[in-house]
Amino acid sequence: MKKVSLLGCSFLVACSIALGGCSTNTTPTASPNVSQSKLNYNIVADKKFEKTEQREIRVTTKETNFEGITQEIQNEFADQKLDSLHLYIHAPSDKDLFGVLKAHSYIAYTQKGAVQVGLTKKESYKIEEQTDDNADTTADKKDDQSSKEWQDSFKEIALSQAGTYVELTEKNGTLSADRIEEYSKVVLQQANKIVDTSLKKQLTGLSDLIKGDKLEEVKSLLEKLK
Repeated sequence: MKKVSLLGCSFLVACSIALGGCSTNTTPTASPNVSQSKLNYNIVADKKFEKTEQREIRVTTKETNFEGITQEIQNEFADQKLDSLHLYIHAPSDKDLFGVLKAHSYIAYTQKGAVQVGLTKKESYKIEEQTDDNADTTADKKDDQSSKEWQDSFKEIALSQAGTYVELTEKNGTLSADRIEEYSKVVLQQANKIVDTSLKKQLTGLSDLIKGDKLEEVKSLLEKLK
């Protein structure tokens, strides 16, 4: 009887371990910044736009694998029925609210989202690293950035950033200085890629208006540029 009892206990222990293993494997991942994530980063801001199916995510990390982080975030929010997503990747810093901006990723889930963030097709992304020469990588990069396709893309990105500034300012009131600076900077980066002198000047002016937090003037110029 004693041997049977020991075997029974062993069987129950084995079952418990097996069931525990199954439970661990089937538990859904709550967010990309938990331990299951392949890369080490933390989501520090997550905003869903009210008027459009867009989202803004900010992460802090010491990682330099911006493409890997972009892909993880893209997959994490793939079932949220979004058109597009703006991902800001920051390095931790005590001097800035979110840290030093290192990269800005534009993620498109739908064709509409591709237009919103200045890409050419759905289920794609583009990463702009914040370096001195603003070198960028993209999932569908082409050589001629003076082509109409690319020029339209740069304009759409600038207008999308200005639109985000307007929406969040109207919703939350005056934004923090570093966030205003980021929106202004991205618009200026796109303006510097424009070959049409007139449009470049307008987008540069748009960047200056955002930097000065002149909401109504930004809205007015946006309407003219759309």
